[in-house]
Amino acid sequence: MSVEIRPATTSDLKEILDIDPVAEVEERRHDYVSLAMRGQHGRDVRVLVIDEELVGYAVMGEFFGHPFLERILTAEPHRRRGVASALMANIEAGFEGDRLFVSTNESNATMRELLVRRGYRVSGMVENLDPDDPELFFVIFKSAIDAQVEPAP
Repeated sequence: MSVEIRPATTSDLKEILDIDPVAEVEERRHDYVSLAMRGQHGRDVRVLVIDEELVGYAVMGEFFGHPFLERILTAEPHRRRGVASALMANIEAGFEGDRLFVSTNESNATMRELLVRRGYRVSGMVENLDPDDPELFFVIFKSAIDAQVEPAP
């Protein structure tokens, strides 16, 4: 099995949109991903590919001058198999700055569990973005990520 995490290319756009259920109902997702792939507002898009199949993607941006994981998505048949965790580990290993932010809806228990397992802590909440589903913001500090890396024997 070959696994690769790499920057997205324009040829990945169709596959990214194919695995994203929101893209089926919201045309603006196409524009968002397309512009992010071109680096709009300093964004960076990464994909995870298993055996030449694109199975996940992540969009990095900025939040009040700090790195911010704007979106992360795993293709339905590959969920709960470490795809999002692998993408996050890749992002965590290379971000610049002393902290990294991410947000998710309060209702997204799977993402909240992943963030807690990876050492993120709640940093705040914004209401009224989605009806009756507050957005929770999480942070992890570079020092916490560095502490998780065990030195080689």
